[in-house]
Amino acid sequence: MQMTQVIEEAVKALAEFEAELDRIKTDASEAKKRLVKAAADEAEKAKSDALAKAQELANERVRVAKQEAERGAEEVAKKGEVSLNRLKAATLKRKEEAVELAVRRLLGG
Repeated sequence: MQMTQVIEEAVKALAEFEAELDRIKTDASEAKKRLVKAAADEAEKAKSDALAKAQELANERVRVAKQEAERGAEEVAKKGEVSLNRLKAATLKRKEEAVELAVRRLLGG
């Protein structure tokens, strides 16, 4: 082989190597873009999942708090009804006593 031919072969091999290196760089760049996009998609999905879970937990807490408040309101209403009935009974008793007293006075008693 002549020196010129050896140099041409070396230059050809270097050119092929450079072309292969450029192709590998392009492939790596595209793979990086896909990886970044996949990571962003996964992050968005995780964010959505976390928000959905937080909303679910908040809804459950609101439901429980509402039930507790309703139970408390029922207790207050029952106590109020008992107090009202006692007041009505006491008022009726006082009214009866007042009528009885008025009748006795009118009758000279």
